[in-house]
Amino acid sequence: MARVIGKTKAIVLRTRRMGETSKLVTLYTEQYGKISVVAKGARRPKSKFGAGLEVMTEIQAVCYVRDDRDLHTLSDCEVIRTFPLLLQDIQKMAYGSGACEMVDRLTIDGEPAERLYQCLIGALGGFEEVEAAQNEPLFWYYQLRVADALGYRPELSCCANCASGLDIPQWLQFSPALGGAICPSCNRQAATPYEAGFPTTAGDGDLTPPNSGGEFSYGAGPNGQTYRVAGASVQFLAGLQQLRTYHREAIPAEPPRGGEIRGMLRRILEYHAGQSGRLRSLDFLDSVRSA
Repeated sequence: MARVIGKTKAIVLRTRRMGETSKLVTLYTEQYGKISVVAKGARRPKSKFGAGLEVMTEIQAVCYVRDDRDLHTLSDCEVIRTFPLLLQDIQKMAYGSGACEMVDRLTIDGEPAERLYQCLIGALGGFEEVEAAQNEPLFWYYQLRVADALGYRPELSCCANCASGLDIPQWLQFSPALGGAICPSCNRQAATPYEAGFPTTAGDGDLTPPNSGGEFSYGAGPNGQTYRVAGASVQFLAGLQQLRTYHREAIPAEPPRGGEIRGMLRRILEYHAGQSGRLRSLDFLDSVRSA
């Protein structure tokens, strides 16, 4: 097949060295979806690509594309937008990197999705705008939007098992396998308690009510494990999910049980995507938090 010269907007997701002077670059593009390209000579001091191949940069890319190959050639690029404020704040940089990594890990090559492209560019711009206390809620909002676009949308307003409305009691069960919150009735019908291998200390991120006697998850037959979470945490995520478009004033500050919400989203992502759903950028951020 003859090569086609394609011109498309793209976001740089990842780069690595290739040979002595070149780079292997993963782009998420408007026209082609995720593609891998070789940028020949990109590591030379006077490369024509300049700073256009830095991660989290939006570019206008000119590529030689072939349908019968997984690796294409980047001919030229022009910077459209950079996000310098993300590089000045380690937390914002981690969330921006996590947003790129999420698209990289959860998409396959050659399947364009303009909605995902807009989600990613919107999130990178949003991290530059929001206050520090809004960083993680904005990332949760981004995760919900990406999960929706990829078919993983969690059910947070109705029971994921019986579809009845949730009255949002003080405590609920959350099932990654079923994809959302479980009403008390469904949980009572199917639950068999057993001790889970999670921390039992109370505090931020603990999934157990105070003085409940320890952390437990529940086997729900073929539906897998469920986890006890605060109704307020489900309500918080449901509110984010109902936001149709991002604007800074609509993103709330992180609530008291932020660790619990973080765990809910990570579990559902890792359930559906396996190890591809585990983001190194967020693992790094966790290590910074605990340092």
